[in-house]
Amino acid sequence: MNIHRITYNPGIKSCSLYFIGCNFKCMCCYWKQIYGKVNFRELKLLNITEVLDILEPVKPENIYILSGDPVENEEFNQLPAVLSGKFGCKIRLNTNGYIMPSMEGITNISMSIKAVTEELHEKYTGRSVRQCLNNFKMAGKSGIELSSSSVYIPGLIEKEEIEKIARFIATVDENIPYRVIGYMKVKGLPFREPDYHEVEEVSHIAGKYLKNVIFSRSSGEDYSNIKDLFTNNLRKV
Repeated sequence: MNIHRITYNPGIKSCSLYFIGCNFKCMCCYWKQIYGKVNFRELKLLNITEVLDILEPVKPENIYILSGDPVENEEFNQLPAVLSGKFGCKIRLNTNGYIMPSMEGITNISMSIKAVTEELHEKYTGRSVRQCLNNFKMAGKSGIELSSSSVYIPGLIEKEEIEKIARFIATVDENIPYRVIGYMKVKGLPFREPDYHEVEEVSHIAGKYLKNVIFSRSSGEDYSNIKDLFTNNLRKV
């Protein structure tokens, strides 16, 4: 697997497993800005056994699987079930929905939908949207708690596209929680950040189709209470 970092929040006894790299090439990806170019030849990546050994001392009650989505592989497919079986904890999967592991052991899925218009999704991510939407429908039928989010990007992912996304989610279940996130500026790209009222307006549009819509301005992560259980030395080249 391509897990390169594990963090621990002692306040809520939760751990986060961070993947590096992704099966999408989103033009507005925030993680590109954080990591820059990485020398993968010197990057230590963990397998399942190593992940379990690192988590064992803290015995987490919640585990978040997040960041870049991996390529399909058997370890990733088994990961939620192995973690749940070992620690008896809640497992939350944050994903773009392109590659899904086995549903066994997963408590909650939060799936980011970039766009539903095929041409726009492919332009933005480099991938077709069909597999993501099919996996979203499958997750909706699984009985697992499901939520979703999208980034509103003026000039790219416009309010009309957010409306289409909300309409699609409603065909699965109008009660699925949905979050509209205001785009945060990525250096070198021409897209501007929306203001508070714009994001609010877009969330109201989504609310015509969904019963549980919230919105937020995007911001950098606050790691003030987070401890690293494992991290490598990311080297920019």
